[in-house]
Amino acid sequence: MIPDDLDEWLKHELRIVNMSLPAHTVPLSVLLNLEEPCVRTIGGTMHYFDKRELEEFKKVLPKGFDVSLPLIFIKRRELGEGVYIIKGDKNEAEAFRLALGLSTIHKSPEGYYTYRPFVIEFLRRYQTLGVVGIY
Repeated sequence: MIPDDLDEWLKHELRIVNMSLPAHTVPLSVLLNLEEPCVRTIGGTMHYFDKRELEEFKKVLPKGFDVSLPLIFIKRRELGEGVYIIKGDKNEAEAFRLALGLSTIHKSPEGYYTYRPFVIEFLRRYQTLGVVGIY
């Protein structure tokens, strides 16, 4: 049943959809030293990282470069169809760019962003290193 206040209902539904997002991110350097690399999600479950993916991802980054994982891609409808914000700072956007061999990464007032085909390709290569949410 849909409540009378559609805005409140939509906020509730988006919270449910985003329960798989991490409650926080963890530096790659820390994850590589954990026996079972994982992070707690907003919903209270654990998101596990594949150690081989972490090691492969590290190889595409410059020596000494650290990035917090998982990379979080947020679909933002107001930015246009197929546009995703890359949550975090410049390091997360730069790591994404390097992993896919892109020449540039775009920035808007909302943050660094990319497009659906690149998000799909990243997740195809590194299934456990990224998550998608909706705002």
